[in-house]
Amino acid sequence: MARRRKRKATPKSRNSVFQPPGTISYVGLEREGNVATETICYDETFYQKYENIHLVSDESEQVNWFNIEGVHDIELLEQLGKDFDLHHLLVEDIANTTQRPKTEFFDNCIYQCIKMISYDAKQHELNEEQVSIVLKNNSVITFQEKTGDVFENIRERIETSRGRIRSSKNDYLFYALIDSIIDHYFIAVEQIGEYLNDLEDEIFEEPDKESLNKVQRNKRLLLALRRAIYPLRESISKLLKEQSHLIDPKIVTYFHDAYDHCIQITETIESYREINTGLKDMYLSSVSHKMNQIMQVLTIMSSIFIPLTFLAGIYGMNFEHIPELSWEDGYQYFWIMSGGIFIVLLTFFKWKKWL
Repeated sequence: MARRRKRKATPKSRNSVFQPPGTISYVGLEREGNVATETICYDETFYQKYENIHLVSDESEQVNWFNIEGVHDIELLEQLGKDFDLHHLLVEDIANTTQRPKTEFFDNCIYQCIKMISYDAKQHELNEEQVSIVLKNNSVITFQEKTGDVFENIRERIETSRGRIRSSKNDYLFYALIDSIIDHYFIAVEQIGEYLNDLEDEIFEEPDKESLNKVQRNKRLLLALRRAIYPLRESISKLLKEQSHLIDPKIVTYFHDAYDHCIQITETIESYREINTGLKDMYLSSVSHKMNQIMQVLTIMSSIFIPLTFLAGIYGMNFEHIPELSWEDGYQYFWIMSGGIFIVLLTFFKWKKWL
């Protein structure tokens, strides 16, 4: 099956919400372009890669990985659903890129919906893409929203026969794809942690309004990350609890490891959310402390000039008989007295540690 023609993706219309169950309609960001397809067939001694969907018989003992990059071509999805004998509800979920991560068991396959995440450190943005992974008797089918993924390491391991992937069946490939996505969660979470550390230093040293905006944006980012990862823990748990002839019991052990990673990432995200909440409190405290310092200086300066203003007020009164007015050096005495008061008050404030 060759690459399909150029087709424009459009968001799901309001009317499509009321369509019958199983009606396939694309839901997601507007996309246009060719849908790229790829097939990798292998076993312990054989490897072949095709730049299209290369269908094989169900009796084939080789592992077949079919990868489709782009789910906006509804005609192609419907055809693939027929070719791979996929349930129409499953195909509908593949076309809906707003799905919650989940695992569903069908008579002839297992469907895993998962979010593939990458973090843009320059823009401080989270790039999220839905990946649908279907496990069948002799094949694994992956559906991605767009070109580009985190599976290059798996492709390289298959091509060079590195590790145990070539000597394992399709259920191990199914696990390896899920594990690769989860591993990249750690990279994103680690980068976000570094951003939090830098933001903490910025708020502590020189907080401004932009710092508070960064805290708010980080709150939304962590919430989006939590929505993508938190349901995955339940999904992996379902794979562990429900037995299926498609997954060898020996492979279940690997899913235990993936489940532990999900818990670790979830706990890290929760701790980051608490840290981010603490950064907001730190910002408010820093701004309040800075304002208190400013008010302290202004209050001290006002306190110093209060007695000087008192003296100037006395000698500024419109009276004829003021004893000091007849002093020849009265003006100099006034400034000496004012300077002395200033020095005495300044020394007193420093002694009291108000400065």
